[in-house]
Amino acid sequence: MTASGADYSHDVFFSYRRHSLTLDWTRGVHRRLQFWLTQELGRDAKVFVDEDSIETGDRWPDKLKEGLRQSRCMVCVWSPSYFHSDWCVSEWRSFLAREERLGLQSHGLIAPMRFHDGEHFPSEAREVQWTDVAPYTSTLPAFWASQRALELEDRLKEFAASVAKLVRRAPQFEDWPIVEAPGLALAKIELAKL
Repeated sequence: MTASGADYSHDVFFSYRRHSLTLDWTRGVHRRLQFWLTQELGRDAKVFVDEDSIETGDRWPDKLKEGLRQSRCMVCVWSPSYFHSDWCVSEWRSFLAREERLGLQSHGLIAPMRFHDGEHFPSEAREVQWTDVAPYTSTLPAFWASQRALELEDRLKEFAASVAKLVRRAPQFEDWPIVEAPGLALAKIELAKL
């Protein structure tokens, strides 16, 4: 813990673009990643994911910001739609700002998975090594009973080992900056005018 008494409450912030067709797949990936990360860390892995970490009545923008600040590293599921979401971009840029503040050029605190494409990612994202799960993405709930799901499980085991390294080398807790995407700032201004 730091002198102020604050410390991380989560190992990982799980960032993804929510869509009704891929929610079952995303939930399955999150649960399996958390399981394998627990094995790698030798203790319960604490993962911030909006569905499990935000309660009814919570102010979700504040809870997201708190989750970002109090997570050691980020796992993000990248697709073209991820980079069209102000919320997702804000989450990603907040961790980029942390890396910049720490001077992490060769390795960072972000572990991306490529859900789809890659060609339409921002140049900053295309320069980062990601784990490719695109061959295992699906919009069908039956996916988790398929051979491809078994192959994804093996990929997630390997990915969890990489994420565990990020968790272990996370810097001491600080009051990390939150970077808001331009659209979020505009929305706040519009709400303030009402």
